[in-house]
Amino acid sequence: MLKSVFFILLSLTIMMPVAFAQEEMLSNQQIVLIADNTAYQEGDVITITGSVEKVIPGMPISLQIFFEKNLIQVSQVRVSQDGEFTDTFTAAGPQWHNEGNVIIRANYGGDASTELIISFFKDTSGEYLSTFEVKIPGAGTFDVPYTMKGGVVTNMELIQNDLSLEIDILTESDGILDINLSRESIDSLSNAGQDIDFIVSIYEKDSDIPTQTDYIKIKADDSHRAMSIPVKDGDETIRIIGTHVVPEFGTIAMIVLAVAIVSIIAVSAKSRLSIMPRI
Repeated sequence: MLKSVFFILLSLTIMMPVAFAQEEMLSNQQIVLIADNTAYQEGDVITITGSVEKVIPGMPISLQIFFEKNLIQVSQVRVSQDGEFTDTFTAAGPQWHNEGNVIIRANYGGDASTELIISFFKDTSGEYLSTFEVKIPGAGTFDVPYTMKGGVVTNMELIQNDLSLEIDILTESDGILDINLSRESIDSLSNAGQDIDFIVSIYEKDSDIPTQTDYIKIKADDSHRAMSIPVKDGDETIRIIGTHVVPEFGTIAMIVLAVAIVSIIAVSAKSRLSIMPRI
């Protein structure tokens, strides 16, 4: 009996420092949590990576996903010897029925935890919730249907010099701009009249150097071309460059053309007079 009591006391004596050490490690734990983007659309795969400062052998990190304050997913993720971990999940399912912020919470035992907030958008490709009236210099206006996720559109302007539509945006997070362009307003065609890609450039805040970006083609028919353009938090201006914009012969162009025609007629008249034989 005394041997049993002695053994129990010895075991507790050995285990208590280990337990206290683990508790101290967990209470002072530093957790880093990173997502591969700041905003996602329905159906996107979300990749979460991170690290813990102090590794407890065999202990996984718990990742909890909250949407609209509801816990929608929990996973236990293995932590490597270097303290790193990664996990993926898909932004789809009955819980993802509204747009909003998603909270990802990481907990590594005890009270050590950290949170990451990302934005979630429904897939509304082909649905245009807003319309912007763009002025045509000297020739009226035309409408541009669009949907902006992750920010707002503050202005659209037709730039005739480089055959482009310039779109000013104010971003709150990464997002996407779905836009439906009328072929009569702006288009991009080859000499043979076939569709060619628009050039889409994006200007970041306080930068005069544009970055060309890829876009997703949503739809093209006889009257419109629709596209989805990804944007990053901090982007300020999107410029869509085609091969022609309206008016191809606007007021200014007509004045220039008229002046040119008058000049040609005058030069031609002088030429004819100069070669007429004297009587």
